[in-house]
Amino acid sequence: MVGAGCAERRIGQTCYSRGLWVGCDAEPAGGRAVPAVDLRLGMARPCIDVSGRADPRIAADRPRFGLCRARFHALALAPFAGAGAADNPAWSCCCRGDVKALRAPIRASLRCVNQSGLGLTRGFPWDTTRFMLGSSTSLMQKLRRGFGPAADAAAGIPQLLARNPGGVGSLLRRKRAKVAALAVLFGLVSAAIELPLPAEDFYRAVRAEIRSRPAPQDIVMIAIDDKTLNAFDRNNPSRVQDSQLIERLVASGVERITFDRAHADPESSQADALFARTLERHKGRVWLGIAPQREVGFQVVEEIAPRAEFRDKANLAGMSAVGSPFGLSITFHTKVEMDGATHPSLSAALAEYEGPDRTFRPDYAFDPATLPSFSYVDVLNGKVAQSALAGKNVIIGKSYFESSDYYTLPLRDGRIAGAYFHIMGAHTLKRGVPADLQWYPAMLLATIAIFALMLGRTKSTRSLLGVGVGLLFIPLLFDEFGVNIDIMPALLALLWAGIGFKRIARKYYSSEVDAMTTSAISSDKANSESDVYALKIASLSEMSDDWSARELGEFVNTLIAYVKGPGDAGDVAFERDILVWLAPRMTTEELERHADGLALMLKTAISHDWRSASTGPALGIDTNHSLPLGQRIRKAMQAAEEAASRGARFIINDAAHLEARNHRLEILRLLEKGLRDRSITVAYQPKVDLASGRIVGAETLIRWQPDGGDYVNPQELVQAAETGDRINELTLVVMEAALADGKQAIALDPTFKLAVNMSAKSLGSGPIKLLAQEAIG
Repeated sequence: MVGAGCAERRIGQTCYSRGLWVGCDAEPAGGRAVPAVDLRLGMARPCIDVSGRADPRIAADRPRFGLCRARFHALALAPFAGAGAADNPAWSCCCRGDVKALRAPIRASLRCVNQSGLGLTRGFPWDTTRFMLGSSTSLMQKLRRGFGPAADAAAGIPQLLARNPGGVGSLLRRKRAKVAALAVLFGLVSAAIELPLPAEDFYRAVRAEIRSRPAPQDIVMIAIDDKTLNAFDRNNPSRVQDSQLIERLVASGVERITFDRAHADPESSQADALFARTLERHKGRVWLGIAPQREVGFQVVEEIAPRAEFRDKANLAGMSAVGSPFGLSITFHTKVEMDGATHPSLSAALAEYEGPDRTFRPDYAFDPATLPSFSYVDVLNGKVAQSALAGKNVIIGKSYFESSDYYTLPLRDGRIAGAYFHIMGAHTLKRGVPADLQWYPAMLLATIAIFALMLGRTKSTRSLLGVGVGLLFIPLLFDEFGVNIDIMPALLALLWAGIGFKRIARKYYSSEVDAMTTSAISSDKANSESDVYALKIASLSEMSDDWSARELGEFVNTLIAYVKGPGDAGDVAFERDILVWLAPRMTTEELERHADGLALMLKTAISHDWRSASTGPALGIDTNHSLPLGQRIRKAMQAAEEAASRGARFIINDAAHLEARNHRLEILRLLEKGLRDRSITVAYQPKVDLASGRIVGAETLIRWQPDGGDYVNPQELVQAAETGDRINELTLVVMEAALADGKQAIALDPTFKLAVNMSAKSLGSGPIKLLAQEAIG
């Protein structure tokens, strides 16, 4: 072995020859050769110098796979318990006979490499080291330890793909990128046009209901209710009564008096004069409502303001609000402008807010039923104790049934008078001006989650579900700190992405195991940089009948890990019982060695890890680089099927194989025509008795000239018949011709013996047995 290994390359190298790794080394001082070892791990590269340097003759062609010196010597010398180990300190750490260390997975090998000063170079990748250790330590055991019990039937492939680059096919990447981009775009557009605003408002109301609390008691509602209207003959209070009410409230110690009314309509001159004098007397303590001009759709709503004689004697406060679609929420400004002057809103006046202009929504968590409220007529008649009003701010507003100043409070029965919203707005401002972050944070988080899933190696959309659930709870927390976050556009984007990724998963992932289908890596474009590999696992369908879905998934995952172990395999897909992947293009010589070694390694791995000697892998490799990738995948799968049926380790579907295959198909076509026409002929090889020189028998041979042309190679004809499952028909034709001629020969010489060659596949055929029995009988 040493001589054979070193005849091809010099001493001190590790060589790959016809599927065998052979290694030889010499003691630095004494020249004593170290026994070589057959690793049979399928690392399909020519030679790597055990000193850690690449052979200069192949330096230009950078080796994809290799053996680190320390690992090679560890495997080679372990059976010899330290033979020569002390003589070479460069690898003595691995060769001192420490069998336990040698059997330890990856860490021991890396420790040896580092101590020998080699490091991990491109020629000695991590995945190669792990690959070569597979026969001594079961990869499935490491997977089970790493992943533990899985809830899914075939868990594990996302993590495996995440550990190896190129986990998803280019087609799948494009489709996932398209789904992600459209999902984010849909979320942005829906946010820009406020498409989910009703849902957003409703969810804000739900959060407010969850956070519901009693309202503070420092702002009082003076309600012009039905009781008041009944006392005034169904009329609103006059300015005389408003003047009396102001006097009563001031006398009770009220700090601020606000009217949710503009006092814009004229009354009698005496009443207006009385009201003006009252405002003058309490100037700075009374606010009258105003509503600047605004546009509502295509309609212009004119401004509403107090009469001129009242404006310079009272403060003004904005009483208008902006309602959302379906009336599920309203928005206030802290300041309004009218006639070039800036005035606070009623909420800001009640809250004594002095800050900059801000837009905010009142916090619906304050329960309107707990707001202190008194009837206008009761306060006017002194039926409300002064202690209930002293030191408080009040708002006077309409709350009778016919009033139009009513708004819907979601999740509450009935309608709520507009003045109550101003009070809730004031309490909101007192807690701090709400910060409205709008939809930006949630949309950013959703975008990150969507693109992370797009770039990830899993078909599961649970991460999107988790982000969506988180977005539902985050605003509830932020509401307590007065920070609003709109989440519905982000949820729409997540929903779009989830549906899109699910559809891709259903179409491009196998339903049996958590792996891609070949359609995920297929393309109608040529790929001249890659070879297409197909690995057929014989008897997988029979084996899987006794396996659970998890066991089947683990088996496929193991194979994917082995295939991707060297690091060059890119996209890996699974369909029925065939794995398909792409790998960098090789020369014909390299490809043959690589395919032979890979097939041997996979067979060893399956036999070791799954205790299955009957499950033999067969490789089909397509190298027709000018063809579309999808067509090449089909051809590689056909080559794998053919290799499995012929018992070959691999078949390379190149131009020569394609020509040979076409030739076989042509022979099969001729065979079918010959069987149909019964035109296949035979010839006889005589058997001569050497002692007497007499012909004692003959052997029947196929000698056929279709349509009078060239003779068909009998061996190719039989192979085509076996491949096309027509061997029994061919055997019958040959036997019929031989029996007809044999009867004539036996009639002349009863001792004459005629032999007919028969395929092993035809031995159990019923018609052939019957024909043979008739001939014998």
